[in-house]
Amino acid sequence: LKLRTLLVPRPGSAMLCSQRAPAEAVLRTPSIPHSRGLRPPLTWRQEAKRSASTPWTAAAAGAAAGTAAGAAALRSGRRRHSRLQRASEPDSEFDYGAGVQYWDSRYERDGDTTFDWLGSYEKLREHIEASVSGRRDVSVLDLGCGNARLAEAMYDDGFKDITALDISSVAIEAMRARNTERPGIKWVVGDALALDLEDESFDLVIDKSTTDALACDEQHMHRNVSTMMGEASRVLRTGGTYLIFTAMRDVGAGALTQPHVAFDITETAIPLPFASLTAFRAVKRPEANSVRSSNLEETLRVAEQVDARLVEDRRRRAEADERLRKNASSSFAVLD
Repeated sequence: LKLRTLLVPRPGSAMLCSQRAPAEAVLRTPSIPHSRGLRPPLTWRQEAKRSASTPWTAAAAGAAAGTAAGAAALRSGRRRHSRLQRASEPDSEFDYGAGVQYWDSRYERDGDTTFDWLGSYEKLREHIEASVSGRRDVSVLDLGCGNARLAEAMYDDGFKDITALDISSVAIEAMRARNTERPGIKWVVGDALALDLEDESFDLVIDKSTTDALACDEQHMHRNVSTMMGEASRVLRTGGTYLIFTAMRDVGAGALTQPHVAFDITETAIPLPFASLTAFRAVKRPEANSVRSSNLEETLRVAEQVDARLVEDRRRRAEADERLRKNASSSFAVLD
């Protein structure tokens, strides 16, 4: 099977994964160089690690010579080194790919508050309306709703058949209690990777940063994202739209063109003050169900292989970094 590429997002595009960088994403075709053993591009976290381990030779020389400028440069280098080290380390507070335990804990801390990932309904409304030609009599799935106000804002704007699904029972119970006067919203605890929903039961599936969150699981990124693409396609009616809002443009573009899904895709950039946001309107083609049936098993098998290879690559790089630190000249100890 020819697998499309999920590329590492460009700097400035990611808003998830410890507020820093997503896992490497290199679901590539067999013909490109990486599959022949070359390293994938560095992620931000790897860049931070590499920079954090680089000695500031000029600063060290100046400090050794006793110059004020050299000492100042060394102090500045130490501060930068500390910041980069922190940026390169996992942060459990923002471990978005950690699964249900993380999200239950987060929503328990949030209490009754709400949070709209990537933007409110008002900001995204034109893209949602375009996906259903302005209709309101459509069946909508808010996939990975969390404690965002999207479903309730859409209900107030005339959408009366909405299923809001999230893996966190804490979030669903809080949102159900908050929306007792909105009976058209069905609040469902469910897993985006194994939807307990009927085939072809929705006209519109909205994914507002759910792809981004799954892409933060460094152990299973390709398997997770590929699985969710297949599930979204399965529950979507032919001619319906899978609408993805993502801060990881290249991950979304690659995921929607894998061999087990069949979409007609329209991509739109949404300007944000300090980041890049992309909307993908993916309309399900008539052959999508047969394509999924034929290609799903092999796509997931290859995705698991890619994930395993990336895990092994990270392990080897970590070991190489450790050997470098142990074997580095003692003159660099003050900088490490």
